[in-house]
Amino acid sequence: MSMRRTPQQERSHETQRNVVEGAAVVFDRVGYGSASLSMIAEQSGISQGAMYFHFKSKEQIALAVVHEQHNRSIPLMESIAQQSTSVFEQLVRVSRGVADQLLSDAVVRAGIRLAIEEGTLGEPAGGFYTVWVESTASLLETALTDGVLVSRLNSADLARALIGNFTGVQLMSQAISGRKDLLASLANMWLVLVDTIVPADERDAAVALVHSVFDAA
Repeated sequence: MSMRRTPQQERSHETQRNVVEGAAVVFDRVGYGSASLSMIAEQSGISQGAMYFHFKSKEQIALAVVHEQHNRSIPLMESIAQQSTSVFEQLVRVSRGVADQLLSDAVVRAGIRLAIEEGTLGEPAGGFYTVWVESTASLLETALTDGVLVSRLNSADLARALIGNFTGVQLMSQAISGRKDLLASLANMWLVLVDTIVPADERDAAVALVHSVFDAA
C-alpha cells in the first residue's frame, strides 16, 4: 500500500517541481554557464534560501532537470514504439515525438541542451542520448539482419548516425529560426534518409509515411 504524502511532503515536492520548471526555463534561455541561482530562484518564484534547502548547487538543479527530461521523453519513446507497425515508422514517429516535446516543453529543451553542452556538468548528463542510441541500435540490428532496412553500417553506428542527424537538424533549426522550421526540416531529413536505408521497393511507402507524420504539422 502506498503512503499518502503529508502536507509538508506535498509542499516540499511542489517546491522541487517549481525549481526544476523554473531552472529549465533559465537553462533553455541562457545555458548552464550563464545561469545563476538568483535567476533560477526568481523564475521559480521562491527564495534562494528555500531553493538551497532542496538543492545545494546549480549542478544539482541541472541534474534534476536532466532527470526530469528523461522521465518525460523516454516513456514517450516507449509508447510510440508499442504503437508503431514497422521499424521505419517507429524511427520517424519517435523523432516527431521528441520534436514536439522540444517545441512545447522547456524541461525537454533544457535537458537536451544540458546533455550536448560539452563539459557543462561534472556528472555525465547524456543518458537520454545513450538510451536512445542503444534502443535504436537494438531495433536496427534485427531490421538490418532481416533486410527490412539496409545500410553499409552496423546497427550501432547507424543508430549513432541517425540520432546525430536529428541532433544536427534540431540545432540548425534552433540557430536559424528558433525551431520554427523544425518539423519541416526533420521531414526533409527523413526524405533524404529514405534513399539511404529503405529498400528500393519500399521507398514510395516510406515517403508517404514521412509525409503523413509531418505534413499534419
